[in-house]
Amino acid sequence: VYGKGVKVETKPMTEGDTLNPFWGETHTLDPYCPGDSLEFTVYDKGLIGAKTEGKVLLPPELIYPHGFSGMLHVSGLSQALLHVIVRPLGPSATSGESKAKKKKKLKVGKKSKGCC
Repeated sequence: VYGKGVKVETKPMTEGDTLNPFWGETHTLDPYCPGDSLEFTVYDKGLIGAKTEGKVLLPPELIYPHGFSGMLHVSGLSQALLHVIVRPLGPSATSGESKAKKKKKLKVGKKSKGCC
């Protein structure tokens, strides 16, 4: 959740070095409050460490109350798209307030200039 320090890290379930990594994972974020943005960061892991390749910020008006499903352009990577699905699940189970859980499914496709 952007600006709140809530962080979920995932690694693509791919074999070898690929320009089209696929996550295909589901995560529940709790707590999530209407008005929060979600930030996705794409890293490229090398031999020494990882560097930030690009980022996507999904604003709150695209998240709540109806959710979001679509392709988003990754800043810093002109040919890269991130497929994101976010579904509000209802009131939080861990809080009496009207906070909403979010479930997101991450799919990333990163294509180079020479790729189809």
